[in-house]
Amino acid sequence: MDENLSKPVDLAAYVEAMATALELTIPEEIKPGVVANVEHIFAIAQPVISFPLPDTFEP
Repeated sequence: MDENLSKPVDLAAYVEAMATALELTIPEEIKPGVVANVEHIFAIAQPVISFPLPDTFEP
């Protein structure tokens, strides 16, 4: 597994950076809910992200 995937992620900063990159305005009153949803998605994705693939696996 990529060692960067096991480090804690500041998901609030990630949401902010992605919103900026996509030129998307997220109103302040809903930003906590957006971050909470991204946290939930990140938690759901962890088993897939951490699933070991054999060295012979081709992308």
